[in-house]
Amino acid sequence: MALALNTSGGVTGAGAGPFIVSLSPSGTNRVLFAGIAYYHTIATLTSVTFNGVAMTAVPGGSYDPGGDLHIRWFYLIAPDTGAHDFSYTFSGAVFDSGVALTVWTDCDQTTPYGTPVGAAATSTTPSVDVTSAADEYVVDTLIIFHSGTLTVGASQTEIANAICPNAFAKHAGSYETGAATTTMSWANSASQFWATMGVPVKPAGVAPTGQPSTKRLAGVPWMTPTRFSGVW
Repeated sequence: MALALNTSGGVTGAGAGPFIVSLSPSGTNRVLFAGIAYYHTIATLTSVTFNGVAMTAVPGGSYDPGGDLHIRWFYLIAPDTGAHDFSYTFSGAVFDSGVALTVWTDCDQTTPYGTPVGAAATSTTPSVDVTSAADEYVVDTLIIFHSGTLTVGASQTEIANAICPNAFAKHAGSYETGAATTTMSWANSASQFWATMGVPVKPAGVAPTGQPSTKRLAGVPWMTPTRFSGVW
C-alpha cells in the first residue's frame, strides 16, 4: 500500500475557542496532521486534541515570522476511527485563526514527518519550498492579512481557504505530491503580509527483503563453531 490522503477538513475562529470540527478517520497506519495559523500579539495555544487525546507538536513545526502571525504544526499517530471532534484552544482571545487538517493512511507510525519549512513576506505570491521525495506528500498551512482573493497553486489540492471571522486574515491549506523540492504556492489578488509552513508526510516503512546476514551464513563450514575449536 502507498501513502494516501484519507480525509481532510478545517475550521476558522476568532476568540479563545475551543474551535471544533469533526473528522472521520479510517484505514490502517493512520496519522493526523494539524496546521494551525493565527494572528495575535501574545496568545498561545493551550490545547490541541482529537477525540480528547492531546496531539504532539511536530519538531521544528513552530514559525513566528513577525507581524503577530504564528504557525504551529501538530500530529497524532493512530487517531481513533469514526466521527470524532478535533479541537484547539488559546490562552486568550486571538484576532483570527484557522486550521488545516489531514489524515493519512499507510503513513510512518514512528516518525511520520520530514523537516518543516516556513516562509513569510509581503507579496501577492505566498510560497515555500520544502525538501521531500516522490513517495511522500507535502501539506501546508497559510495565513495572510485579508484583502483580495486567495487562489491555490495549480499543482496542489486545496483543503481550506476561508476569510476568518473577524476578517483581519484569511487562512488556507493544501497538499501536493512530494518531489526533491516541492513548492507550495498561492496567489492573492492584493499584496499583503503572509506566513506559511509546509511539512513532508512520510510513508510507512517497507519491510526488508532477503535474509539477515546471520541467516545467510548459516551452514557455511568456515563460519561454524567447530572451525574455531580445532575440529575440521
